[in-house]
Amino acid sequence: MKDLNFIQENSHLSKIWTLISSIFVLLLILVGGIFFSTFFLSLLYSVPYLQILINLLIENVSKATILGLFYSHLIGGLFFIPSLDEILFFYGLSKGHQYMIAFISAISGYMIAQIINYYLGNKISPLVMHIISKRKVYKARRFISKHGMWGILLFNFIPFPAPLLSFGLGIVRYNITRLFTFTLIGIALKYLFLIIIYSLFFA
Repeated sequence: MKDLNFIQENSHLSKIWTLISSIFVLLLILVGGIFFSTFFLSLLYSVPYLQILINLLIENVSKATILGLFYSHLIGGLFFIPSLDEILFFYGLSKGHQYMIAFISAISGYMIAQIINYYLGNKISPLVMHIISKRKVYKARRFISKHGMWGILLFNFIPFPAPLLSFGLGIVRYNITRLFTFTLIGIALKYLFLIIIYSLFFA
C-alpha cells in the first residue's frame, strides 16, 4: 500500500470545532423541525393542489398501486428513512400487478433514491474530511475500490441498510458507475427472487 503521509491532516482542534458546530446545527434543525412541524403540515394542507398531491401519494402507497410502489421505494430508499421495501413489494404483488411492471416501478424508485443518497454523501464529503482522518478515508476508499463490488451486491441482495452504504460511498467518492451497476444487479436479483417466491407459494 502506498505511503499516505503526504496527506495533510486537519488539526485536532479544527476537527473538534467542526464536529461541535455540526452537532449544534443538526440539533437546531431537529428542534426547529419538531417545533414547526405542526405549522408546516397545516400550511401544506392549506394549499389546495398540494393537499391533493399528498393525499394521492398516501393513497397510492397505502394501496400498493404501481405508482405507490414507485413512491414507496423512492422515499424508503433514502438513507434517513427506515422502511420495509421488500414487504411493500410483496404486498404490491398480492394486488395482482403484472410482475415485470411492479418490478420496474419498484426498482426505478429505489435507484433514484440511491442517486440522491450518493449525491448527499458527496456534498457533505468536505465536512466529513474535517472531522475524521483523511488518511483513513483514503485507505477505506482504496480498499472498497479493490474489494467493494461484491459487498455492494450483497448489501442490496440481503436486507441490509444498503441506502446507508450508498450514502457512505458518496462520502468517500466511490466510482459512481461501479456503485450503481452493482446496486442495480443486487436489487434486481433480490426482487426477482421475491417474485419467484411469490409465484411459487402465494399466487
